[in-house]
Amino acid sequence: MPIGQRHIDLVFRDKFGQRLIVELKNGPILRAHIGQLFEYQGELLTPDDPNVRVMLIGNRVPPNMRRSLEHHGFEWLELTVEHLAGYVRKRGDSEFTEYFAKQPHVPAASVSPHPSRIATRPKSDRIKIIDKFYALFVQKHLGQVFSRKEIIDMILAAFPGTNRSSVLPSDYCYNIVNKGIKFEHHLFEYFDKSEYKVLGKDYAYIGPILWKDRKVGEWKDGVGPVFTEEFAK
Repeated sequence: MPIGQRHIDLVFRDKFGQRLIVELKNGPILRAHIGQLFEYQGELLTPDDPNVRVMLIGNRVPPNMRRSLEHHGFEWLELTVEHLAGYVRKRGDSEFTEYFAKQPHVPAASVSPHPSRIATRPKSDRIKIIDKFYALFVQKHLGQVFSRKEIIDMILAAFPGTNRSSVLPSDYCYNIVNKGIKFEHHLFEYFDKSEYKVLGKDYAYIGPILWKDRKVGEWKDGVGPVFTEEFAK
């Protein structure tokens, strides 16, 4: 996928409808590669679609790079040359087996995740993300207005180790809906410029429900939501 003068290696949609950028690197992950992720993410983020996941894959992910990637909410995967060579041998792919036989050995980092898994997260990340939102906004901060960044920072401060890209305030609003996400948890009213007013759970909200600035549903006297037939399909 072209981005300016560059090309993103792979772009997917996950099961929740979020875009997933995957950047592939031959050799160890370097500092410049992380800057490249910020560039790609910035090009794809929009007010209408603020949810973009990013993953970096390399033959070696040094511990300091892992910590930096996780701090910024980027996912990573370490696939050593040995693992890739073993995979193509099992498939009986003689052409790629010969290619990997010529590649230099790239040692794995001292602590490497299983090659088919993403980095192990701290225990706090095993708590469901909705429970983290509930802990901070069901009865606290009612009536206050926060920016998207402030809400994300509050979640990360309360639950260290949380993947930053999983903290999506727009998924928990009364008045906007992200297609592909169940519209069942509501805590905020969304304002322009990515600001959110904390209303708490079970608020008697009245007003339209928007998707990409288009009205697709409504709350009436706190009853709802009622969506248009077109959107509900």
